[in-house]
Amino acid sequence: MSEQLSPEEPLVDELAFPRAELRQRTVRGVIVNALFMGGAEAIVLAQGLIVTILLGPRNIGLYGIVTTTAMTVVALRRVGIDEAFVQQRERDQEEEFQRAFTLELIVGGAFSLILALAAPIVALAYGDWRLLPLMLAVAYLPTAFALQAPTWVFFRRMDFLRVRLLQTMVPAISFCVTVPLAAAGVGVWSLVIGPFVGSVAGVVTAIVVSPYRLRLRFDRGTQRRYLRFSWPVFVSSGALLLVQQGQILAFKLHGGLAAAGFITLAFTLTRYSDRADQIVTTTIYPAICVVRDRVGTLQEIFVKSNRVGLMWVLPFCVGLVLFAPDLVRFVLGEHKWHPAVLLIQGLAGAAAIQQLGYNWFSFYRARGDSTRQAVESAVMVVTFLGLAIPGLAIWGSGGFIVGRIASALLVLAVRRHYVVRLLPRARLLLLGARGAAPIAVAALAVLGLRAGVWHGHRTAAQAVVEIVVFVGLTAAVTWMAERRLIVELVEQLRSARRGEPGLLSGARP
Repeated sequence: MSEQLSPEEPLVDELAFPRAELRQRTVRGVIVNALFMGGAEAIVLAQGLIVTILLGPRNIGLYGIVTTTAMTVVALRRVGIDEAFVQQRERDQEEEFQRAFTLELIVGGAFSLILALAAPIVALAYGDWRLLPLMLAVAYLPTAFALQAPTWVFFRRMDFLRVRLLQTMVPAISFCVTVPLAAAGVGVWSLVIGPFVGSVAGVVTAIVVSPYRLRLRFDRGTQRRYLRFSWPVFVSSGALLLVQQGQILAFKLHGGLAAAGFITLAFTLTRYSDRADQIVTTTIYPAICVVRDRVGTLQEIFVKSNRVGLMWVLPFCVGLVLFAPDLVRFVLGEHKWHPAVLLIQGLAGAAAIQQLGYNWFSFYRARGDSTRQAVESAVMVVTFLGLAIPGLAIWGSGGFIVGRIASALLVLAVRRHYVVRLLPRARLLLLGARGAAPIAVAALAVLGLRAGVWHGHRTAAQAVVEIVVFVGLTAAVTWMAERRLIVELVEQLRSARRGEPGLLSGARP
């Protein structure tokens, strides 16, 4: 049975570095994560756009079904064992890692089997047996991700450089294999072969650099402890699976394979709206675990992290709303992708709402409470099934978008309730209004150009001018509105480089 520290005993290996470095590593981690996650996402986005042009709506729709099913099952497999490992305070960290790794490998193997068994069901549901071999070919993914568990150790130590080097290897190698294969005419299978090669490289490298031996270590007490933390995360992941897969299935049944391609493209683009929040939340989670009993500090971290996140989320989403027609017309090809415009714009609007207070659940999880997010996820599923799907059936894409936005607003109401319970002084709507002001100025300027200067039909050059105006005004007004926060972040970065202790350095759990 694993032995856990009592509250009176000193923490052993809670941090693998002096506590005075906590702030320094947190600030440095934001930079490292931003660079590497941004680079990795740029690679994935570039690959997505290139193969979209090369393969066309039907192949993208076909693979969209496969990748949405596979990657959401992978997300379902990720039941928070890694986060529970970061949160724990066991004496022997190598043994604790081996216990957690054993459980993760069991879960990964089980979900690989589930994905393989689901292959004929998915093919039957969509009425396309080309899906069967494609689904079977990606069934390895849950196990492959489990074998990359050594990255948890570096994450817990806040050694973000090693974490990101290991994780960025997979999309980089995948890109180098997928794009040439797609250009050579391999078709949809290029999107299967490339990620497989990248995953093999990632697994081998993670095993080689692991600071702990990868061995199986079974412990019922540890399993119960991790599963208590994990089941609500599983419920949340299942809800996400239902929404993501449900919308593709609904569009396939409503408008055919091409319609599935349109919603896949919209989802692929709008999912980048949460990347800034992911960067910040991923970085601060180990630090939140250390200061989890200091409500005032948690509140400050929550407010400032969300203000930073909204500096990316809102410009990105509003930019998609404004420039989705230009993306389709000048880049993807209007004759093929025009029906996707409304879906891109609508999902961008829903994403902007969904990202407000996005990282709230991490503050609960850091305190060992993972159940609240499951409640929010249940509301998301009920409203999706009750509003978005009927809207699609009755009014088409427009009705679907109205339903998704209404669902996002109801989910936000639930989120606000839980945020206030833990962090009484946090005001989500005020945060949203503050973040929206710079974007409103920039958007109005772009609309003014369209109405008062271009007068109707626009060229690609005029669209580029609008993008420059939008980005420039957004940056300028954001600087005026958030100057104090930006200056504070810059000062924290400078202090981190000098190695000076900061707010979190003296934090005691």
